[in-house]
Amino acid sequence: MATGLVPLAGGLVQAAPPASRMRAVKGEVRVNGKRAKEGMAVAPGDRITTGTTGQATFTLGDDGFMVRPVTQVAIADLGRDPASGQLIRQLDLEVGGILSVFGPKQITLKTPHVNVGIRGTAAYLETDAWTTNVCVCYGHAVMVPEGAPALAEEVRTRHHDAPRLLSLKDGKTAMEPFMVKNHNDQELIALERLFGRVPPFK
Repeated sequence: MATGLVPLAGGLVQAAPPASRMRAVKGEVRVNGKRAKEGMAVAPGDRITTGTTGQATFTLGDDGFMVRPVTQVAIADLGRDPASGQLIRQLDLEVGGILSVFGPKQITLKTPHVNVGIRGTAAYLETDAWTTNVCVCYGHAVMVPEGAPALAEEVRTRHHDAPRLLSLKDGKTAMEPFMVKNHNDQELIALERLFGRVPPFK
């Protein structure tokens, strides 16, 4: 499954970004196979993995992330858009869950089932072998499941208004309304606070 999301920036006020580093580490967390520690530098191209009790919060430029247990994720920078000059960043989530907030740039979030293209917003992704839970926590998005263009849906969200579950049912792609699951407002507020920003629902 693949989903294209085109969100709005939301008019968040932004301060200078904090250093790109691990802000909090709990349980087993590794960066490129090495045990992670609070304050450890994080760079584009790094691969972050967590164990069954592992959790991590880290910043990368003006983007912030909370990584759930049993997660494998990597973030890479792919250059700049020739027209806008904006940075192009890609997040690859192999398994597990991640809550993200972004500064102005082009972002692609990828899982084995879905591609989420965003521009300056917040999103939660959680994926396993069969499903992807995607919540554009605030922003404007157009979701187009791969192989099922008839299911395309445009959403404008301010406060978790349109969470979706993408799955395979009888060999066909399905995208259905879902619940707000495994992430909350307090986490979004905490992530945005790292950049001197506030969510639009605050």
